[in-house]
Amino acid sequence: MENNVGIKKTILKQLEDLKDHSFEKDLILSKHILDVICDITEKIGREIVVYIDRKGEVIDVNIGDENTVGLKNYDKRRSDESLSGIRCIHTHPGGNGMLSDVDLSALKKLRFDLMVAIGVKESSMTNAYISFLGVNEAKETLPAIMGPYLEERLFRINALELISEVEAGFKQVRNLSKANESDEERAVLVGIESEEALEELRELLKTAGGTELARIVQNRDKKDSAFFIGKGKLKELSLLVQSLDANLVVFDEELSGAQVRNLEESIGVKVIDRTQLILDIFAQRAKSKDGKLQVELAQLKYMMPRLIGLGVQMSRTGGGIGTRGPGEKKLEVDRRRLRDRINDLENEIKEMKKHRKLQRESRENNNVFQVCLVGYTNAGKSTLLNSLADADIYAKDQLFATLDPTTRRVALENGKEILVTDTVGFIRKLPHDLVEAFKSTLEEVLYADLLVHVVDGSNPEHEAQINVVLDVLKELGAEDKTIVTVVNKIDKLADKQIQADQPSNASHTVYISAKDKLGLDILLNIIGEYAALRSKVVELVIPYKDGNVTSMIHSKAIVLNESYEEAGIRITAEVDNILLGKISSYVVADR
Repeated sequence: MENNVGIKKTILKQLEDLKDHSFEKDLILSKHILDVICDITEKIGREIVVYIDRKGEVIDVNIGDENTVGLKNYDKRRSDESLSGIRCIHTHPGGNGMLSDVDLSALKKLRFDLMVAIGVKESSMTNAYISFLGVNEAKETLPAIMGPYLEERLFRINALELISEVEAGFKQVRNLSKANESDEERAVLVGIESEEALEELRELLKTAGGTELARIVQNRDKKDSAFFIGKGKLKELSLLVQSLDANLVVFDEELSGAQVRNLEESIGVKVIDRTQLILDIFAQRAKSKDGKLQVELAQLKYMMPRLIGLGVQMSRTGGGIGTRGPGEKKLEVDRRRLRDRINDLENEIKEMKKHRKLQRESRENNNVFQVCLVGYTNAGKSTLLNSLADADIYAKDQLFATLDPTTRRVALENGKEILVTDTVGFIRKLPHDLVEAFKSTLEEVLYADLLVHVVDGSNPEHEAQINVVLDVLKELGAEDKTIVTVVNKIDKLADKQIQADQPSNASHTVYISAKDKLGLDILLNIIGEYAALRSKVVELVIPYKDGNVTSMIHSKAIVLNESYEEAGIRITAEVDNILLGKISSYVVADR
């Protein structure tokens, strides 16, 4: 029996004795049960709940707190189309037997045969209300309420006939709607900062395919080792989940495996944290082989230290948010096999890294100026690349719309071509395992000649997002790269301009609308200026005997003009500083 702290042993004995009690099965409850629960409710000022099966036998008794009683999930269903086979009888101190939203939600969620609330005052029943799953004109199951009933009328109701009629309607609706049932995840969000901080978590949930029903915030310095939140807030969360019929709880902080297990046992629905939610989105978004391997590696590294705590969670079937990616079979392995799989993935990613290195060396040999777009997720990087390169890369107003790096050639006004690469977006509390797994992809940042930091100027949190991006760049070892800050989405601003914090190595700020192609000419001019700093136009005369030098210039420089003279081949070319050092003895003029 729960919630029995401070209750006299004689009272506990009275309640325990009810478990041996049985009565005529067609009654809602017996007179003896009614008298006992009303008397005890008056004495302790708390709710009493009694669970009764269809044989008229009491299967359990429980005590609630001052506000509500905790309802257990008892189930004696014969099939998925049946009711639970249990009726729930509970008291309401203060005399009002009206059913609460929590009562009705529990009825729907736990499929009780009947939910009966009895108002108690001065140790006697004042009135009673009965609720059951009725059927409306649209053939939907919704809680129906009968009452109020006085004691005499309550005992004249034939419980089994009522339950039989209710179940017949319930089965009909279940059979009609079974094929159309939605798998949508309905979530309650939990944070420890502020409600505003949960806005991004809501967007992540939406991106993953879920819907927010409500949110709970607890300000506490020390996190509870067992449940992360305090027991009072946990009870509030449990009631909220029950009243809203939620099937998922998402925490904005990382949870241990033990905390997830404890929370699920207490709340009765699936619990995931922010990291799992982000990993789930990455699992949905990854399209290339590289991306899928990197996501799987991050997921397995996340699961590795949680194998013990996530015992129940890892045996789930049916999928849903937090379970996509490597799949059930790959997660239900022992530590040794899991380590072997991680090792295999790391080796495959190393091979991909070598392949990318060859691609980069090829671009470097072609003397092409390389620009890398970085920024917070959904800042508009893919849209900017589409506008610059007249491309059709997938771009959508959602978090992590694209994961795989995409490179396109972009022509400057002087006719010179540059390479622009779009990278995965960053986010607050980006999982460390994800950064590690995607480092081979994010190395594009390290080898770029220039970083273009795209900022969502319409987002009120843009300054905090700038800091997040700079922190991730520092973690990657790219904090000293030259940065041009691009404030995007000015089309959403009334004055078309905002103030953006500047990193110390950002020499320019450009205000643009990538969608409407506003300000792109200014951005391209600035990129062109940086590209010009890396190269120089020179005029050379190469003696005919040094044909290897001529070949090197053709392969590593941009030849603008070439003519054949008596002294040798006269070449006008755009060369970088490295090549210029090798051929400086042939230079006859700078331009």
